[in-house]
Amino acid sequence: MKINNPLRISIFLSTVITLVLILMILFFQDFRFIQNDPTNILFLVFFFFFIMVCTYMVTKKFFHEKIKVIYKNIYKFKGTSRLDKLNDLDIDHVQKEAEDWANAKQNELEQMKQDENYRRDFIGNVSHELKTPIFNIQGYVETLLDGGLDDDEINVKYLKRANKSIERMINIVEDLEVISHLETEQSELEIENVIIEDVVNEVFDLLEMKANNSKISLQLINEARAVSVRADKNKLQQVFVNLIHNSIKYGKKNGKTRVSFFDMGPNILIEIADNGIGIDEDSLPRLFERFYRVDKNRSREIGGTGLGLSIVKHILEAHNQTINVRSTKNVGSTFSFILEKGE
Repeated sequence: MKINNPLRISIFLSTVITLVLILMILFFQDFRFIQNDPTNILFLVFFFFFIMVCTYMVTKKFFHEKIKVIYKNIYKFKGTSRLDKLNDLDIDHVQKEAEDWANAKQNELEQMKQDENYRRDFIGNVSHELKTPIFNIQGYVETLLDGGLDDDEINVKYLKRANKSIERMINIVEDLEVISHLETEQSELEIENVIIEDVVNEVFDLLEMKANNSKISLQLINEARAVSVRADKNKLQQVFVNLIHNSIKYGKKNGKTRVSFFDMGPNILIEIADNGIGIDEDSLPRLFERFYRVDKNRSREIGGTGLGLSIVKHILEAHNQTINVRSTKNVGSTFSFILEKGE
């Protein structure tokens, strides 16, 4: 039995003190103290309970009540109500609760620091991404106002360039809105049985011209027994568009992009692989961050908002799944995730 609450502490101390008293009495007066007068036994019993009451009151007042205050504060900061159980406190339990609370607070502080760094980086990235098209538009408009509007050689050209910059800003804002809805769970998924081959073929048709221009072949390999998965069709299509489009953008001429399905019991493993330029190992942990670009110069030359992979990550997390990536520089990349088979 653990000695970890006021009652047990008082019983233990009373027993020890009473035993010490009995040993002292026996040492000085031998057994005749008890044999000659049975009332002496009552005296010992009374002494035991007297010591127990005194130690209990002292322990509870000067020790246990202080633990109660700490315990109340812990639950106050936790935002829970368990004050009705404070009378049953023991030291071991309080120690564990205090350690758990301290660890939770430490994790909370670390998360707050991480969120603050993320917020700072995010604001910096958004301002940087929007600054380029805004300055471009400003330059085109100023040129037109300074007389370029009357020059037939540049007015239409500059208006088209300004419109292209505006479209880039719109794409950034729309992608940010998609991520915001996914993060705040405002975008409800319409889960249904989806014929996954049909979704991939639709994406292939959509990106066929871009793939042909880059001389990249698109392949579909189905090694899974099931033909459907449980998913939101539109969101799943967006995942395939973003991943396949990336594989084309960062692919090599005469390369290939392969979409494969593999059977995994009640699930299907989906892989999108290419033999493109690959990704540095140091960049893989940050690959799904907003606006993160492995090669910033190349990324801006070929377009994109830098939010595609972040959207993919959030969509799959909304499906209670995660996306994984493995890549080797100048060899290629493979993105994979799992979905539940359709009914």
